[in-house]
Amino acid sequence: MKWINIISLALIVWLLQLLLSDSLSISSVRPDFCTILILYWSLFYGRTFGICSGFLLGLIVDLSGSGIFFGLSSLTYTFTGYLGGGLKNNHTKLNPFYTSLSWIGILLFHFIVYCLIQYQDLWEFSRNIFWGKWFGTAIYTISFAGVLQFIYPIKNLLNAKSR
Repeated sequence: MKWINIISLALIVWLLQLLLSDSLSISSVRPDFCTILILYWSLFYGRTFGICSGFLLGLIVDLSGSGIFFGLSSLTYTFTGYLGGGLKNNHTKLNPFYTSLSWIGILLFHFIVYCLIQYQDLWEFSRNIFWGKWFGTAIYTISFAGVLQFIYPIKNLLNAKSR
């Protein structure tokens, strides 16, 4: 039953990403719902599950044609799962403020790698536009993650026992 829930949630988030991200785009800056899902899964299930699910979901996103560079989503989702999984066991050593800064930092790092590859022509052409794309994409996704904090906070994930 657990795997059915995980696969159905991944399918729903992937479909939301596929169908809603274009309509929610602001000047070609789109939120990345799959990144939020990978971060949540890696915080709840751990590093190994975050890496594997990040790679597989990234492969599905790349195969669905939503990315220009094949493998970029797999790469960025994989290290997001790796870094997020590191918070699973270390959250007791950090206070909630630093835990929040950590997952925000993970998302910022995710998007700097993604934007360096996706918008490499902007890096050469205009660095101000590049930094605007990076900041816009990162903040847009972080704002969705922040809204999700009111529905299901990350601290509940970190304090939950693995099932």
